[in-house]
Amino acid sequence: MKHALIALLLVLGACHGRTRKTLTPDVPTHGNAEAKSRFLDARSRFGSDGATTSDFKAIVEEFPNDPIVPWAELYAGIAAIKARDFAEADKQLTKVIADSPNPGLTARASMFLGIAKNYAGDYAAARKYLAGADRAIENDDERTEFLAAVAYSTAAGDSPLQSLGVFDELYGRVTPAERAVIVARVQEIVSSTDRNTLERLFDSLANRRGPAIGAVGSRLVIIYEQSGDAARAAQMRENMVPVRAALGLPRTITEGEVGGAATSAGDASLVGALVPLGSRDENRLAEAAVAGLGLAAGAPDGKGVAAIETRAAIDKPTSAEAVDVLAGKNVIALVGPIKGSSVDAAAERAESLGVPLISLATNAELRTSGRFVFHIRHSPDARARVLAQRALAAGIKTFAVLAPESDYGTGTSKAFADEVAKGGGRIVTTVTYPAGTKSFADKTSKLKGSFDGVFVADDARHLGLIAPSLAAAGLVPKATPFPTKKLVQGRPILLLSLAEGLDPDLLSDAGRHTTGALLAPGFFPDNADPTQKPFIDRFVAAYGRTPGATEAYAYDAAQLAAAAGGGGRQGLAATLANGTLAGVTGAIKFDANHRRADPGVVYTVVEETGGVFAIRTLK
Repeated sequence: MKHALIALLLVLGACHGRTRKTLTPDVPTHGNAEAKSRFLDARSRFGSDGATTSDFKAIVEEFPNDPIVPWAELYAGIAAIKARDFAEADKQLTKVIADSPNPGLTARASMFLGIAKNYAGDYAAARKYLAGADRAIENDDERTEFLAAVAYSTAAGDSPLQSLGVFDELYGRVTPAERAVIVARVQEIVSSTDRNTLERLFDSLANRRGPAIGAVGSRLVIIYEQSGDAARAAQMRENMVPVRAALGLPRTITEGEVGGAATSAGDASLVGALVPLGSRDENRLAEAAVAGLGLAAGAPDGKGVAAIETRAAIDKPTSAEAVDVLAGKNVIALVGPIKGSSVDAAAERAESLGVPLISLATNAELRTSGRFVFHIRHSPDARARVLAQRALAAGIKTFAVLAPESDYGTGTSKAFADEVAKGGGRIVTTVTYPAGTKSFADKTSKLKGSFDGVFVADDARHLGLIAPSLAAAGLVPKATPFPTKKLVQGRPILLLSLAEGLDPDLLSDAGRHTTGALLAPGFFPDNADPTQKPFIDRFVAAYGRTPGATEAYAYDAAQLAAAAGGGGRQGLAATLANGTLAGVTGAIKFDANHRRADPGVVYTVVEETGGVFAIRTLK
């Protein structure tokens, strides 16, 4: 895989942004009425993610001689790009260019073919088809896609410096995760550029706050220092302070970050990051991870512990290649990836290179491990076991289980039940329900028998619906030890849940119905907790929102790598394997398989002064 696919995979819009005059001619009015109707319907549904390549290809196959065919082939190609089937996109768009007599359709097909060629790694062909293709752009989404293709294909050519201005224009159009990748790519481009060229670039770049000026200026700082020109280095370093802050980079400029000499020891001030890009869910995870990493790097207050160099980990090949690139830049460790197969590929490569990798895998038990591979995130199964241990320690021995009919529900329920049995307790009854169920009155009424705890193997959103139904069924959540006075209605139970995605909405939905509940989402921002508060305050100041679990685990991973990396890569791996290190997600300790051995943080719902409910760290 080449840099374009590695670096950025923007989700293609469906031609419905702010529009401009289009080159695409109107759909022909002559021809088969059914063919035209089906095309218009498919094009409309394509705009809302409802139509695929096969819908448009079917029109071509069933009406091969109809004048609608070139339009259907064009959209078949666009849909194939959206589905990341670049070979199919090439096939469909090449047909339009070869067969359509309409210059508007040909121009549109050429632009999208250039985009497809870039993603496929055929950069020379991409540049050929993209040349002058901006006239075929119809909306802002397409302009972003076009700029990404131009930037990355140019960066891979004979004159990579010509991509810098395009990267500057692209930077403000994309997500924070994609911006981090752009910054890293631009740094790579300027890393081998000579002093005179860098100085000319610094004077001529139009955008004085973009990634290009940040990379060029930072590289000049190192060059000036290495040549003994301390005064110019100091002045340029000062010039870079606001630029680097705007880019989410730490105030400190390191050699490894901007192309200094690499060694196998690792630079404790430089951490590599591998983040997923592609689908909406992947981009959401990437943005969360980048936010946590960005805070560790010092965005925006300059209080970072390390520079963070980011690469995309889209699939197995790109993940392995990203490890190679970052290892060559002398990072002390790698943080990420998150997705299963990407984690395994990155882990295998990091292990072979002797570079510590702290993955953000959400289910560590399913992932590969090794001497240099660690998994920092508490898995759902591990958190289920911790809840069972907490309940048993509180004297609760009998339990009911509510779980969705999914791999997640089945796996976490089993982990909970096994831990209960190990501690001398038992599961009295289990009720399952289809994933996505929204009404639970009939489910909670089926919980029969004598039990004191109820484990809900589901996320916080469903817990907010289940808790009131439990109370309506006479099962009233209370903190342990249970009240000595008999309840007027119902009986007390200890409510336990993994509560993935926990946020304050649970309190507004079911605050009084979750009193005393034990919740294990991995992380929840409790600003009353002295360990978490500095992290939360800095995060809110940086991003204007509270952090979630992915942000917290990513932050902890970067902090660990920088704080314990003074002894180089070998020393860091030994420290992680044998030590206990403080983090916002718990007192971090790894087991023999390099998965989290500590219980992490468990939360509970309390009623505070004035009848206000809050989610607090359980001490």
